[in-house]
Formats: sequence, C-alpha cells, structure tokens
Amino acid sequence: MGRLNISFYKRILAAVLVILECLIGFRLDAKASGITQIDSSTFRGSPNITTIHIGSDVTDISSNAFRGLMALKSITVSENNSFYTSYSNCLYNKDKTELLCFPAALTGANIPETVTSIGKNALYGVSDSLKEEIRSVVESQAQNNLMEWQVPGEHFIHTPYGVKWRDAAGNATDPDTDLKKLIASVLEASTTDSMTQRQQLENAFNYLVNSVSYERKMDVPIGDWTGSYATDMLLNGKGNCYGYAAAFGYIAKGLGFETRVCSGMVQSSLGGKTPHAWNEVKLGDRWYIFDSEMQDAKGEGYYKQTYDSYPAGPIEKQLTWTIYY
Repeated sequence: MGRLNISFYKRILAAVLVILECLIGFRLDAKASGITQIDSSTFRGSPNITTIHIGSDVTDISSNAFRGLMALKSITVSENNSFYTSYSNCLYNKDKTELLCFPAALTGANIPETVTSIGKNALYGVSDSLKEEIRSVVESQAQNNLMEWQVPGEHFIHTPYGVKWRDAAGNATDPDTDLKKLIASVLEASTTDSMTQRQQLENAFNYLVNSVSYERKMDVPIGDWTGSYATDMLLNGKGNCYGYAAAFGYIAKGLGFETRVCSGMVQSSLGGKTPHAWNEVKLGDRWYIFDSEMQDAKGEGYYKQTYDSYPAGPIEKQLTWTIYY
C-alpha cells in the first residue's frame, strides 16, 4: 500500500468545510497560533469565520486584518500574549486603552472604562447605530479618563513634595484644613500620579473599604454633617454607613469628580427596610452609586452601580448632599 498524502487530504477536507459552511451556515472557528503577524491575507478565502482565537506568539495585527469577515462574532486572545488582549468578544491592545476590532456580527459588548480610542477599521461592518453608540461611549471615557494634571478645577495632585491641593488658579498649595489633610493622606497611600483619574477613584475606594471598619450607631445625621462625619471616620477608622459615605464623598470630590452623599432606605438582611447612606459620583453624563459600606460588608459588587443593578436593591433615595470643600 502506498504512503498517504496527508496534505492532499487536508486540502480536500478544507474544501469540504468551506462548501458545508456556504450551504448550511456551518460554524467555522479559526486559531491564529504559531504565527506572529496577522494581516488581510491571513483569513482570505474564509469570509464566514465566526470566531477567532489569537495565540501567544502574535506580535502584529494590521488594521485591515478582519475586514470582510462579516460573520465574525468573537475574538479571544491567549492570556500569554504580550501585545493584545480580548474582552467581551472584542480585540484590544494589551492595556485595554484602544479598541482594535469590534466583530462585525457582534450585536453588543461591554467596553472597559480604560478604552479611550478606536483603531482604524475597528468598527468595519458594524451597523451605523451601533457604531454611533460605541463611539459615544469611548469619547465619553476619553473625556473622563484623564490624568490628574488634565482634570479641570480644584482637586488634589501629586507633587515631589507630597499630595497638594491645586486651587482654581492652578497653584499647588498645602492642605489647609484637617479634612483636606486627612484626604491628602488617603490619596498619598492609595494613588500615584501615573494613574488615570478613574484608576485613582477605584484605588481610593478599595483603600477606604480595607482601612476602616463598621461601628453601629443609631443616629441619623441632620444639617451640615458630611464634613464632621468624614473627619471622624478617617481619624478613628470606624463609623456607620453615614461615615463611610461622607469619607468617600470627600475622597471622590478631592479627585475632581462631582459627588453627592445620599440617604434613604435599603432592603435589610433581617427583612423590611433600614436607613442607609451611599454616594453618587458623576462619570461622563451619568451618576453612579458607590457604596463603600456595603462593599466592606458584602465583599464586592458595590463599586459603580446603577439603581437598577444595585445588588442589595431596591434602594430608595430620599435626601442628597452635594460635596464641596
């Protein structure tokens, strides 16, 4: 018996797959592994590819690599790839700052907050309405994902001499109140000048959650209380939900975000409703819930939520206090 020509049979099999794909919509997955570059010729002849996995060896992907792949729904990338990554079926650079491909047949995806730009041809084949939505999200994030020296208005900044207060004229001054000094110490410990404003917000939120503890108090504050509650919380390292909300309110405001403290009612773990306080922080054009006390109690799920997605809902807002220094 003669030796089998394996490459010949592989070509026959590939041709059969293409025929089946054309006739009955056969799903076709592609693996870009063992190669270092992907360009317009890589997937030529396979227009009905639906999923692509990019291996760890790929170092260069051209902007037209996925043009014409109108059936493409998903791109995944090896965790060991040093240049690219994937999230929610889309392709990004490793740092997730640039969207490189939103697959043409994908009807929706979650875009990371770090994404501030869209690569050439990244939206090729995407419907006009979805393109507009994606561009709007990324443009909004670009406007609000700033470095601290790009943030307008008064806020804290890092200097070679420690965290200082930048006034309305742009001058860096020493914090001049006990509360400002406390907030400056939190930001000194939890943030750096190499972080974006959003990264600083998340790091400072987690730092507060991990550095203070809950102390049950039955009082419900009235009047102009947020400053005193924030000071007490940060000095003593413990307090109730009002202390958590006041402290994070001044932290977020100190980073340059519009911030409110809210109070109202939330579902109690023992049944019924109980008084509670939390924050609203404006990101882009929308206000989001940040609940540091619940994050401390529950472990996760209370950073940047909406009233619909809030895990311990329903939550009912009754009063708000806008944070100012």
